[in-house]
Amino acid sequence: MKASQYNKKQSPAASKSKTFNNQDNKLYLLPLVFIAAILPFIMRFHEYDPGLSKYNWFTNETSWFDAFLYFKQVFFLIVCSIMILMIIYKVYQDKSSLQFSKMLIPIFIYGLLALISTLFSAHLSFGLSGIYEQFESVFVLLGYCLIVYYAFLFIKTEDDIRFIFKYLLIGILVFSLLGLSQVTGHDFITTDLAKYLVLPRKYWNELGLKFNFGANRVYLTLYNPNYVGVYASLIAPILLGLAILEKKKSQITLYITALVGLAISLIGSQSKTSLISLSFAIVFILVLFRKYIFRKSKVTFAVIGVCIAGILILGAVKYTAITNTVNTIFNVPKTTSALTDIKTEDVLLITYIDNILKVNTDTSDKSITVILEDTNSEVIPYTVSDTGSFMISDPRFTGISVTPAIYDNIVCLKVNIDGKDWIFTNQLGDNTFYYLNGKGKFDKIKTADSTFFKGYENFATGRGYLWSRTIPLLKKYVLLGSGADTFVFAFPQQDYVNLHNYGFDGQLVTRPHNLYLQIGVQSGVVSLIALLVFYLLYFISSIKLYWKGTFNNFYSQAGVSIFIGTIGYMIAGLTNDSTITVAPVFWVLIGIGVAINLKLKINAEN
Repeated sequence: MKASQYNKKQSPAASKSKTFNNQDNKLYLLPLVFIAAILPFIMRFHEYDPGLSKYNWFTNETSWFDAFLYFKQVFFLIVCSIMILMIIYKVYQDKSSLQFSKMLIPIFIYGLLALISTLFSAHLSFGLSGIYEQFESVFVLLGYCLIVYYAFLFIKTEDDIRFIFKYLLIGILVFSLLGLSQVTGHDFITTDLAKYLVLPRKYWNELGLKFNFGANRVYLTLYNPNYVGVYASLIAPILLGLAILEKKKSQITLYITALVGLAISLIGSQSKTSLISLSFAIVFILVLFRKYIFRKSKVTFAVIGVCIAGILILGAVKYTAITNTVNTIFNVPKTTSALTDIKTEDVLLITYIDNILKVNTDTSDKSITVILEDTNSEVIPYTVSDTGSFMISDPRFTGISVTPAIYDNIVCLKVNIDGKDWIFTNQLGDNTFYYLNGKGKFDKIKTADSTFFKGYENFATGRGYLWSRTIPLLKKYVLLGSGADTFVFAFPQQDYVNLHNYGFDGQLVTRPHNLYLQIGVQSGVVSLIALLVFYLLYFISSIKLYWKGTFNNFYSQAGVSIFIGTIGYMIAGLTNDSTITVAPVFWVLIGIGVAINLKLKINAEN
């Protein structure tokens, strides 16, 4: 026997050892599998006190319900704890120090600043536990950083990536079936079986699982139909990339099936801005896969053709929703509001069509007399209706009437402005006016600073307003932010006039609908820069590795597909926030992407 032939063989002990090591590494990968493939499905009814009833902009309710978010956070943190234990065990078992890469430094800076921002937050308890409609505490943010490092440590071979992708694909296929049930009006989540799985036994006869998303609208188990768009922006490019590069017909069929199912869910969700993020992702696919698109034209055009056919078929059904979506995003006329400001001071000052109306009361003779003047203290003419309303006849304020009223035994003024009733009182003890808000509480009106989107606050279904009022906050949170899950406290919730003008009347703003503004406010601008530097390093390394378009192994095939998927997610982040429903999947995938890139770089250098 030749020496070369002998060296290619392994002893039974060596073979057994290799098998054991492979199985052992699969155990280390299970946390990543759980987060990527199982965590998004977790739903469980949770009753809790939001702890916000003491704030004037929140209701007096102390009992609230959640079915989508709380237990996702719980299980996510449990898995992160297991990951920490596994890292400790690895160090102990290998008797060696942990590996590290300079590429990971920015993400650790981001995590550190998120932690410090929370510890110094005026609302520490919410940052530690998570808040109403969010449940993305500082421990969750640190968990995202941990995922990246964990993937860097434990992703070793192509087989490891295939192992994770196998279960991710199963999860996507299950999501496709769930989305199909929702878009056809047979939502599995509203069935008795789902109710028994999600609701504790004591609620079986009291509650059902009905959500106000609209008929046949897809939301999967992601809390909000918009997050279906974020999920699709991340996952669809990965499926498309793998389908184009894959050689096995059976595997291509699975990818296409999952892709079509995801397309159905996406269109059924009516998510508007995902169209933009997916468009950017497709551009990168065309550029990076330029060689394969023509070399494997039959497969490529078959994949793209099936996807387009699925979109067109469902698009025919949802044509109105899609056209409305495009018009909403790109065809936003400049708007102006007649009512631009109300000041609740010792006198009520109403700015209406650039004119200021001064409203006051006189109760000195044990009756209420309404005083109406302009800025020159000239009396505004009015007539009194049969119902006691003061109908202003001055042409500057013809859209306004004032009526004395009683609310909860408090003397008030009901000011009707263009059909909207605004109730005020100056009887709370300090002789200044207060506004009775949609939560049934008296509060001051404070007009928020704004920048950009002036006149275009309705852009992207009101996001223009949210962004224009959030951007000025950044100057306050340069080094440290307000703390994890505390955006609700940082946002000017008392900007009642503009909240009304731009479609948020009576709503509580809990998120800016922009990932980057969310991070900038909650963790600080410096932490946002650190996160962007991390992604920029990943982006540059990916371009260097994949620009030549040679994908002759699964490392590079998975790496380039993940890279394009993260582009879709980052673009989607311009109009959506980080959420415990989708963000964990993104961090698992970018963690795998970083691990792949570092290994490909080492292989290239060797």
